[in-house]
Formats: sequence, C-alpha cells, structure tokens
Amino acid sequence: MTASTGLGLSTVRALFDAEIEHGLQSGVQLSMSYRGEVADVAAGDNGAGAAMTEATTVPWTCSSKPLGAIATAAAWETGAFDLDTPVVDVLPEFTGGGKHRIRIRDLLTHTTGIPEPTTSIDPTNANVTSWADIDALIWAVICAAKTTALPGAVMIYNPVTNWFVLDRVLNTLGGGSSGDSYRTLFDRLGLSATLGADWSLPADERVTVVAAADQQAGLEATQLASLLPLPGVGIWGTMRDLRVVGELLLHRGVRNGDRVISPGSVEALTATHWPGTPYRSVVDTDFAYGLGVMTQPLVLGRRCSARTYGHAGGNTSTLLVDPLFDLVLAVYWNGRQNDVKTVARRYALVRALYADLGLPRLPVAASEAAAEE
Repeated sequence: MTASTGLGLSTVRALFDAEIEHGLQSGVQLSMSYRGEVADVAAGDNGAGAAMTEATTVPWTCSSKPLGAIATAAAWETGAFDLDTPVVDVLPEFTGGGKHRIRIRDLLTHTTGIPEPTTSIDPTNANVTSWADIDALIWAVICAAKTTALPGAVMIYNPVTNWFVLDRVLNTLGGGSSGDSYRTLFDRLGLSATLGADWSLPADERVTVVAAADQQAGLEATQLASLLPLPGVGIWGTMRDLRVVGELLLHRGVRNGDRVISPGSVEALTATHWPGTPYRSVVDTDFAYGLGVMTQPLVLGRRCSARTYGHAGGNTSTLLVDPLFDLVLAVYWNGRQNDVKTVARRYALVRALYADLGLPRLPVAASEAAAEE
C-alpha cells in the first residue's frame, strides 16, 4: 500500500487491506481532500498482477456525470439555452415518439421518460469501421427512441443516452465534435483523464477491471460503454483527477483562481430537482437527484451531512462532496459487487474515513431512525 498524506487514515487503510484479503476487490485507489489537505492512498493490485498506484488509470463510469453537468452549466451561463429549453429546439432531429417534450433539465435529471435505448443496439447489419460510424449509429438509435412516460414525471436512469445528447447539444451550440465538451474541461481543469480508454498505456499503468462471479454480466454490460469515448460513462483517469471535479464544486466553481462556473450554477447543480420516491431502504432506481449529481446523502453514507452530494458509478467508484466538513472523496474499487455489497462497501469506507478524520456523528432524523429499526 502507498499513501501520501499527513493524515493517518489508519482505519481506512486497515479496511482496504481486509477487503482485499477477503476478495472484495483486487485493489483500491483513493484521493481525498479535507480542509485543503490532500491524501492519496493506493492498495492491492490493478487486476493484472501489477501494483495499484496513485497514478493507475481507472474507469470513472457514471461518477463522471458531474463533469458533464459542469460543462452544461458553463454553456447555460452564456445564455445559449435555458434549463427548460426543449432539446428539439437545438437538435431538430431529436423528435417523434414524445421526445419534443424533453427539456435540457430532463436530460440532467434522468426524467426524459425514455428507457436507455442504447442497450438494444444491434450492429449486425451496420457499416461500422470507425468511431464516427459508432457515434452515428448511437445517435440514430436515440433519435428513434420513444418516451414511455411523460417527460419530467418519472426518473428513468439513463447512463449513456442523456449525456450523449447533452454533449451533442453543447457542441452544436459552441462548435466541436463528439466528446469535445468533456475534452475542453479536461484542458481547463488540468486533468490527465481521457475520454475512452487509452490503449497506448502499458498494462501495468491502467486497471484491468474485475468483478465478483455473480457480477460478470453486469461488468460486461458496463465495460464496453466505459471503454468507448462516450460522454457520461467513458472517462478514464485517476481518482486524483476525479477529486479535482469534486473540489471545483466544493469551491463554488473555482479551480486555481479560474472561475469555471458561477456559485449560482453550483447551487443549481447540487440542489435537489428530482425528489425521488420515499423508501425505507436505499435503492438505485429512483433517488434524490440534482442536475447531474446525486443529492441523497443516504445513498453515499450514513455519516454524511445533509448537504452531501456526488455520484456513484459502475458499482466500482464514488465521488462524494460534503460541504459541511470541507471534504471531497474520490474512490475506485477494482472489483464490481452487487448493489447491496456496493452500498455496504461505500458505507464502510465513509464510516472509516469520518472516524479517521475525527468528524462528529450527526443527529439522526426521526424518519431514518425508524427505517433502521
């Protein structure tokens, strides 16, 4: 295990060692900042026998969605569109099947009313020889999709489609090609991340994603999307880079003195726009959501404050921002687990981290206390 920090994080490191020993993951990469102090921890191996290091490149999957939301906010601030602008006003081909009702807001909140259409793509008779061909095929499938619910009325989580459409909106308005809304932010924030896996990297510098036996099908379903340069799911980089995304939001839109988005936009992204359906337990199908970020602390950890937000991805990664404690956490576990074990693993890390930092236990709401009984 490697660690570069003045913070001890002894409980966190012991937790990682125990999880690796029990086969929950091959290795872990963590990057966090607390009151301005940065800590990076790497443990175990990369899934191919090489050591997991702080510089190992890993897939962010859906934990990258806040970055796309930031790109959208930056364009929104120019006055190019409003959150309630119909997507068809920017992309005329995005119509039919009820899609004319879909607004920019619905893309960001997963309330388009469209079940993920890209899972049904059949490339059998398609002429696919380049990324441009793949991009065109995906766009054709999205344009042919129909709503199954009134846009704005129900949450249907779309890992690929919504952020693919958002990227197309931004590049149509500002110029650029597929994925450029992300690449522009990589440059502006000084990130080494790439859209799509960088196959030029030696095998010991990137992770080989592994999964529990019962999660092989889930891994295969997400891995193809994460390997392609798909906005919203296809970013590969370090957790240090993902931490920077969280810090931009924590610092109200500023990175190294450069204002990327306004404090008002940060508030808009991280406020709850979709309330979720009340449940007595954590679910991953309908939860409180802002504009590209999860805003239900219960999804991220029971020790989190009420203002906590972030995103989880692929049952392997999490970005967590807790403004009350001036804390940002980015973590990647190389070992996909089922939903229950994923939540338990995230809870365990949050408990260990908050304990190591000496953060106080917060009062438990009556509704949550009843749910725990």
